[in-house]
Amino acid sequence: MTKSKILPRTKRWQSMRLKQVLGALLVLFLLLPCAQALAASAEKREGKTYQLVLLRHGESVMNTQKRTSGWGDTHLTEKGVAAGLKVGELLKKEGISFDAVYSSCLSRAIKTAWLALEGMDMMWIPVHTNWRLNETKQGAFEGKTREEIVAMWNEERVKNWENSFDAAPPPLASDDPRSPANDPRYRAIPKNKVPQAESMKDTLDRIRAYWQDTLIPVIKSGKTIMVVGHSNALRALSKCIDDTLDEKTLKQMSIPNTMPIVYVLDANMKPISRRVLE
Repeated sequence: MTKSKILPRTKRWQSMRLKQVLGALLVLFLLLPCAQALAASAEKREGKTYQLVLLRHGESVMNTQKRTSGWGDTHLTEKGVAAGLKVGELLKKEGISFDAVYSSCLSRAIKTAWLALEGMDMMWIPVHTNWRLNETKQGAFEGKTREEIVAMWNEERVKNWENSFDAAPPPLASDDPRSPANDPRYRAIPKNKVPQAESMKDTLDRIRAYWQDTLIPVIKSGKTIMVVGHSNALRALSKCIDDTLDEKTLKQMSIPNTMPIVYVLDANMKPISRRVLE
């Protein structure tokens, strides 16, 4: 057989092979969503569950002074340090362990996370910090007592801010020493996105994004995690977990210091149970 007759056959064979490969890839592409749906359905039928723990930081210096902290940094009191260790011991006694811990960028939350892990004898567990888990940015209220705030504005306006879901306090100027715009821990955030004041709605929006983009994928990978944060931030996260919570309930929800909230979630990340460890 001559060379001129072999080449066309080779090309036809290569063309057929390419079509087969492309056809197989197309079938896989079309079947992938079905496979994912079947896997999710199987998880649901098998009753697959996940555990998540929320923890508010220990008592801080600003807590004892009754000052609004927000993104302002404040350290734990001796009582807060002791409670952080004890909560770790409690979690260990309950047989709860973690693959990772997620915390805000604020010292009171990070220190509480470290102390809890120390109390659990699990200090090797990684602690991931992110500004989206920070407390509500309280703007011009930060570092002030309620009496000082009322003296600067007035009781009626302050009550309106306190009771509102979507009204933020007066913002800080970017050159205010309390502004996070020049804080090195927030370098990764574009300056025009650094909040100078937030409402509860603003807090919920940023935490929902972190819940959906970061925390859900980690939990669904089979990891048990603890989120250490703040009263408003954990209220917002509770709303992400349980969307039946309305605005009024959310504002009034009690999130005590160093009392772990243990959620059991189903395959759709919906709450099966919620209990507070005391």
